[in-house]
Amino acid sequence: MNNPNNTKARLLMVIDNLSTGGAQRQMVNLAIGLKKRGYSVELFCYAPGDLLARPLYDQQIPVHWHLKKSRYSPDVIIRMARLVKNGGYDLLLSFQTTPNFYTISSALLSGKWKTPIIVSERLYDYPGWVSRKEHLIRHLYRLSAFVVTNSHHQRERLAEEYPFLTNRLRTIYNGYDLQYFHPTEKEPHNNPARLLVIASVSHFKNGICLIRALKLLRDQYNLLLHVDWIGQKDVSGHRLDALKQMEKEIQDYGLEEQWHWLGQRTDIIEQLHQHEVLVHPSYVEGLPNVVCEALACGRPVIVSNALDHPNLVQDGVSGFLFDWKNPEQLADKIRAFLALPVEARHNMGRNGRAFAEQHLGLDRYVNEWEELILLSLNKKG
Repeated sequence: MNNPNNTKARLLMVIDNLSTGGAQRQMVNLAIGLKKRGYSVELFCYAPGDLLARPLYDQQIPVHWHLKKSRYSPDVIIRMARLVKNGGYDLLLSFQTTPNFYTISSALLSGKWKTPIIVSERLYDYPGWVSRKEHLIRHLYRLSAFVVTNSHHQRERLAEEYPFLTNRLRTIYNGYDLQYFHPTEKEPHNNPARLLVIASVSHFKNGICLIRALKLLRDQYNLLLHVDWIGQKDVSGHRLDALKQMEKEIQDYGLEEQWHWLGQRTDIIEQLHQHEVLVHPSYVEGLPNVVCEALACGRPVIVSNALDHPNLVQDGVSGFLFDWKNPEQLADKIRAFLALPVEARHNMGRNGRAFAEQHLGLDRYVNEWEELILLSLNKKG
C-alpha cells in the first residue's frame, strides 16, 4: 500500500462541503475515527461550508478545497483527478450521489481506476423523484467495491431497481458520540406541553400531518399544545410550496399561538432536554439523525411508521409509531404519551438510550466501515 510511516492505508474521502448537514457530520465522525485507528485520511470538498472543518484540523486531517466554478463545470473532476493521480491513495470513499459521481469519474480520468472505491448514499429514493442523472450515476456504481446506504429501506430499493448492485450493497447505520448526546435526569414540566420538531421544511417532512393533529387535539380534547419547529425556513422551490401550505393551514385553523418557528439552532441537546417529546412525521429520508440523537439523549420519540423508523423506535417502549397519512392517529399517540406518568416517560427515554448504546455508537460505526475498507483493500490485493 502507498502509505508512509506504517499507517494502515491512505484514504481520500469526498463530500460536497463541511456544513452542518447529517452526511457531513457522519463523514467527519468517520474520518476522525479512522485517523485514530492509524489510517492516513484526507478530505476533498468542492462547495462552500466549513463549519465542521475545525475538528478535522484538530486531528491533523488535511482538507483539499476546490470550489466549483459553476453547476456543470468539469473543473472539480479535473482537479480531483490530479489529486488522485499524484496522491498515492489506497482507497477512495465518498458520500452522496454527486460526490460519488465525481469520485468515480476522477478515478477513471486519472488512470487510477483500479483503486478501490466505496460510495455511500444517505437519502431515500421517493418513487418518481429519481432523475436521469441519478440513474446514470447508479450504473457507474458498477465500478465501486461497495455501495453503502445508511438505511435498510434504501438498500432494498437500490437492490430492486439496480439488481446488478445487489452483491455490492451494504447498510451501515450512522454513529453518534454518546458522551456528547447524553440524557438528563430532570424531566421537563412545561405547561402546556411542548412538542419538538427538528427538520427542514418540505412536503416529505409532513408538517401538515402535525398541524392537523394539533387542531384535532384542540378541538376534540381541549389540549392547547405548543410545537417548536427547528430548521431552516428560508426555502425555495417545492420547499417554499410546502412552507406556504403549512402557514396557510396554521392561519386557517387559528394555531398561530401554538406554533413557533425557531429557525436553525445549534443548542440541539438543550432543546431535546427541554421538550417532552420529539415528533417526527417524515415519510421520505435516509436514517433520521434527529431521531437517533433524541434516543441518545433519552428523549421519547413519536415517529411515523415508514422507512427504517420501526427499527429505531419500538412502539410503546421508546416512543410511539403512527401512520404518516393519518393525523387522527398522530393525535391519539400524542395523547397517549401525555397521559403517561412522569416515571413512565422517563422509562421510555431510558429504553431509547439503551438502544442507542447498543446500535448507534461511534465505535460500532467505525468498526463496520473499517471492515468494508479492509475487504476492499483485500479484493485489490
